Amino acid sequence: MPDLVLNETKQQAMRHLLGAAPCPGMPLPSQHVLQWLAALIPCDGVVVVFHDSARGVTSTVELGYPPPDDPAPELQGRSPGISVRQRRPGRAGTLAISCPNGPDGFVRVLLGRRLSSFTEDDVALARMITPVLVRLVHERPTPSVPPTMTTQERAVLAHLTSGASNAQIARDLGIAESTVRKHLEHAYRKLGVSGRTAAVARLQERDLPGLDLKERIARVV
Repeated sequence: MPDLVLNETKQQAMRHLLGAAPCPGMPLPSQHVLQWLAALIPCDGVVVVFHDSARGVTSTVELGYPPPDDPAPELQGRSPGISVRQRRPGRAGTLAISCPNGPDGFVRVLLGRRLSSFTEDDVALARMITPVLVRLVHERPTPSVPPTMTTQERAVLAHLTSGASNAQIARDLGIAESTVRKHLEHAYRKLGVSGRTAAVARLQERDLPGLDLKERIARVV
């Protein structure tokens, strides 16, 4: 591995990544994580893809332009790995980091450049942060949460189920209390509920008394 020297911007991005937490019930990282990745390994676009072959579920989150191509789509993320494709020497390239997510799922983090190739230092940085990404994308999707729920809405709901007030949620997530109320308003509509108590019951599936244990297990594995 080459000796890596991180400038102040990259050091700050690394600190943010190391301190980031996964979003409960969401295998995709937040836009903030994508921004820190792009600062640590400069690129024109970042795409993160989650795929679960058993459920036939695929979802993505992206930042920047253009969406990079997957250099090795056949790698299903059964173990963490890195692959790089350089389209032409000194020109566009894609760097991919593959992370497992359960027995049938994987997450691919794709970084793309339009006018330059990825260097040995870039690949070394990618290897260094792979364990961090594995931790951030280990979450399995929460079946009771609609796929249209955004990462921030999921984070707000996760704090809600712990009994936190709007003020506490705002403080923990570093956002305005009015933003918390707006996220909750959108989340309630997507869950088909009208308030906090009903939302918590839906998330904890206490509003589904007819499900037996086998059915409940099937909803979360």
